[in-house]
Amino acid sequence: CPCRCSYLSWDDYFMAVAFLSAQRSKDPNKQVGACIVDRNNVICGIGYNGFPRGCPDSKLPWAKKSRRGDPLDTKYPYVCHAEMNAILNKNGASVEGAKVFVTMFPCNECAKLMIQVG
Repeated sequence: CPCRCSYLSWDDYFMAVAFLSAQRSKDPNKQVGACIVDRNNVICGIGYNGFPRGCPDSKLPWAKKSRRGDPLDTKYPYVCHAEMNAILNKNGASVEGAKVFVTMFPCNECAKLMIQVG
C-alpha cells in the first residue's frame, strides 16, 4: 500500500482536538478542552471552559480567590466547564455510547452530566 503508515490514532487525534479547543479559553489560570465522539468516530460536540455565551469576559471576575472573601468575586460561580459546553454544543446528536476526550480529569458535576447524557 502506498499510503502513509505512521499517522495519528483516532484517540490521539480526538485528544489533540480537545487540547486545541482548550486554547480558545480566556481563563488566565486553567485552559480545558473537551471533545465528544460517537461510535463511528464522528465528533458530536466540542467545548472549552469559559463564561456563558453573552457574558462579557471583561465584566466578570477571573480570580481564583476573593480579596474580601466573597465567592461572587471569583470565577467559580460563573465559569462553564469544557465538558458541559461540549454537551450543550452537541446540537441534539445522540451521544449514547460516545467517548469524551478531556484535557483534565472531570469534576464530579461534569462526570454526572456525562453519565446522564449517555
